[in-house]
Amino acid sequence: MRGPVVVTLRGEASPWGISTSVALHALLAAMLALMPLPKRPKRLDEERMSVDILTPQQFEASTRPPPAPAPPPEAQAPAPAPTPSAPRPAPPTAPAMIRPTEMLSAKTLADPRSRQARADLATFASDERMVQLCNLEAMDQIRQWRADFRPERVVPYATAEEKVSGTTISAEGAAFRSRRNWYNLKFKCQLARDGESVIGFEFLVGDPVAREKWDEFGLPAVH
Repeated sequence: MRGPVVVTLRGEASPWGISTSVALHALLAAMLALMPLPKRPKRLDEERMSVDILTPQQFEASTRPPPAPAPPPEAQAPAPAPTPSAPRPAPPTAPAMIRPTEMLSAKTLADPRSRQARADLATFASDERMVQLCNLEAMDQIRQWRADFRPERVVPYATAEEKVSGTTISAEGAAFRSRRNWYNLKFKCQLARDGESVIGFEFLVGDPVAREKWDEFGLPAVH
């Protein structure tokens, strides 16, 4: 029976073998040293993303189309300068009353031809007598004022009742007849304290009274 084969390594080596190995390693190291190093792969930059958290209202507003631009304001024409208004004509002033300085009725009654008139006045009540004295004064003053008038009768209440206040009588709606026509008349008559004579008088003659109004105002066509 064969015994085990023991392989032993010798500590000594062949001089050619060692030198050849060293030369090969040196050549390989030199070749590796001269080889260019592989390029280091570039590191891709990480993409950064910003995230906004929106409320439902903000999301709806962001998805809503932008409003159409407002049209440019129209150029307004300058307001026309105010036209100066024409001055208003002054309202017509009422005609001034005629104020005679001399009373005439007392002189007329003193005439002998007025005997019947004096007798009639004596039969009237106080207020009526004063009214008749003022009527007589009106006829005398109108005749004195304009010669073309021939007053023959006065109605102090034609269009408005006369007013008696103490010894003052105001007739705003009187009328007098002259030459078969009636005319509007206004007068104010002041009598003495005893009511027996006229001491102040003023009057204003108006337009003729329309003939169709005579019956309405109680103005007789014939005396």
